[in-house]
Amino acid sequence: MIGDSPADETLVVEALTRGGYDVAHQRVNDSEALTAALGRRASSIAIVDATVTGVPAAVALDLIRVHDADLPCIVIADWGGDEAVVAAMRCGARDFILKRHLERLAPAVDRELGEAGARRERRRAEKRLAYLAYHDPLTDLPNRLLLHDRLAQALRVAARTSTSLALLILDLNGFKEINDTLGHHAGDRLLQCVASRVRGMLRDADTVARLGGDEFAIVLPVTDVNGALLTAEKVLHEIEQPCVIDHRALSVRSSLGISCFPEHGTSAEALLQRADVAMYVAKSDRVGIAVYAPSQDRHTHRRLTLISELRTGLDENQFTLEYQPIVHLPTNVVTGVEALVRWNHPKQGRVMPDGFIHLAEQTGLINPLTTIILETAIREWSQPPPVPPLTVAVNLSPRTLQDPGLPRRIADMLAVYGAPPQSLALEITENILMSDPVRSMDCLKGLHEMGVRIVIDDFGTGYSSLSYLRRLPVDELKIDRSFITGLLEGADDVIVRSTIDLAHNLGLTVVAEGVESDEVHARLMALGCDAVQGTFIRAPAPMAEVRAWIGSQNLLGLM
Repeated sequence: MIGDSPADETLVVEALTRGGYDVAHQRVNDSEALTAALGRRASSIAIVDATVTGVPAAVALDLIRVHDADLPCIVIADWGGDEAVVAAMRCGARDFILKRHLERLAPAVDRELGEAGARRERRRAEKRLAYLAYHDPLTDLPNRLLLHDRLAQALRVAARTSTSLALLILDLNGFKEINDTLGHHAGDRLLQCVASRVRGMLRDADTVARLGGDEFAIVLPVTDVNGALLTAEKVLHEIEQPCVIDHRALSVRSSLGISCFPEHGTSAEALLQRADVAMYVAKSDRVGIAVYAPSQDRHTHRRLTLISELRTGLDENQFTLEYQPIVHLPTNVVTGVEALVRWNHPKQGRVMPDGFIHLAEQTGLINPLTTIILETAIREWSQPPPVPPLTVAVNLSPRTLQDPGLPRRIADMLAVYGAPPQSLALEITENILMSDPVRSMDCLKGLHEMGVRIVIDDFGTGYSSLSYLRRLPVDELKIDRSFITGLLEGADDVIVRSTIDLAHNLGLTVVAEGVESDEVHARLMALGCDAVQGTFIRAPAPMAEVRAWIGSQNLLGLM
């Protein structure tokens, strides 16, 4: 309490006690004492007497705001009029109460403590989302976006000081087999183990980032080729040591490519490209470590072969779709499916998207591949149309969204198969507008005006901001599976709850992906999530299997 009168302090404490509070309190009456008290202990609420002489109420409120912007403040006064109330509110007070009506104090405190808690939780969620825009949520390492920034900064320093710099790209060998045989949980734990070990053996000035999947990058300032080779050998040796996961010792080897400034490039893009080429050489030649050489070129024999096979696969219809159901939580009825592409490679067998989507984007083959996926998904779910109607969701690449002819092509596909626009949902990532915002936004608006649903996929792992969200013509948010995985441990409970509240306040529906247990399913229902998908509901499967399953599932849900 900021005030001069011990008697008023007693009245305030008595009013709060009658309201059911156990009050620990302190009264101060000048700026120095207020600053010391704020720094000494955390307070739940501040009561400011408008008539205090040692420090004006406006000054006291300003000092409180500097210390804790979310601390609720209530002004009390012997007298009051409209001007006094307005003045108090302008200074940051949350309420204004006359001393003769202190019976209003406890209800006001009830309300303000609740709102302050909500504000603090929202700030924590926003801070976490801002952090995750530049960090990988699984490993807590910098992501690709932050790596580019760190690498560019390190290159500027190296150029200015005439020093060298090394970039290492690392890929785990056989990681897909671990995921396939032991499940994503074991794969995630292994990635966390590798990330922790590599980060622990590097210098403070070094950066290790996760680029995605099982690929990592390491930036080594003031390091030449010889130093990079020495570090690479230590990294490979460290990774080869077994990781104990669920009482099982798992060992994994890796391939590592090196590029150096200034020998191999002077820009972040050039070094990343050439370290990537060197990594592919190390992987294909099974040598563990390779330093980039111009003779390798970025189009190595292996990559050229894969590009040729990708083109052949498109021509010969080697790509098929599996579908994962999306279940409406309150009714347990299936309301949609997500289309997931698979490559039936004639030699490698069934290849998952991680094995070819990145290459398709690099080579421009992503647009014809997306056309195949869209046409197949619309055709398979419109002949005959499911009852009740479902939405089929297809993921869009940023490159595809920059195609001004996309809305027209989708409209033609829908017309050919007699499918209503609302039966199609297009999933985009939060960063999709970064490269060409004008063309991407025009395309999105055109699709949305047609009636096609727009979904933000992997929400929370990209550039998350309220102003950014409001710019997008979006119908739905999908919470990334990395948040759902840690939900029961409480790590991301605030993020998930705040995301659901944010989406609902914006008039959007929320889907949680990666639901793998009954406990997580129940927690999401309690948090008010609209829909879920994941292996707990149904693993992806061909259209005929999923149609049959949906029929029985919806029959149960509607009973």
